Amino acid sequence: MQVSVFQDFVTHYGYFAVFLFLALGIFGLPMPDEFVIVFTGYLSSAGLLNFVGAMTIAILGVFIGTLVTYTIGKKVGRPIVERFGKWVGLSEKRVLRVERWFGRYGSWTVTLGFFVPGMRHFVCCFSGMSGMAVKRYMLFSSLGTTVSGIICITLGYLFGWPF
Repeated sequence: MQVSVFQDFVTHYGYFAVFLFLALGIFGLPMPDEFVIVFTGYLSSAGLLNFVGAMTIAILGVFIGTLVTYTIGKKVGRPIVERFGKWVGLSEKRVLRVERWFGRYGSWTVTLGFFVPGMRHFVCCFSGMSGMAVKRYMLFSSLGTTVSGIICITLGYLFGWPF
């Protein structure tokens, strides 16, 4: 999807478009959420969106998307990895290593995973697969979502597109 198409969606649907793109962005659809959140900052600097409103909606959209991914990991993640993991290099040994990692460092891995592009998708899913309590996940996920959201939107706002 092109930048102008996303901008047209935001022009037409406003904050709902930002929320929807970011909630679905956790799956990489229709475009990566890192792109959407930085571009949202730019659109607020261009006067198309209110900065605080854009930040609030963006953070909420990412957070909802991560909850969906966590739930998918919790409900069907293990069977999917057992069935298809070998095709993407996820052997049983690697999965057990990741689960041990989450047992030891999972909470902070969730928070820090928001600062590595593409990593949050896996972190959310493996948080659910590893059995992390949903309240604990929500606490550390909201921390990562909020801090990374503030940084990314502010970068887009201050430096424009592309920086």
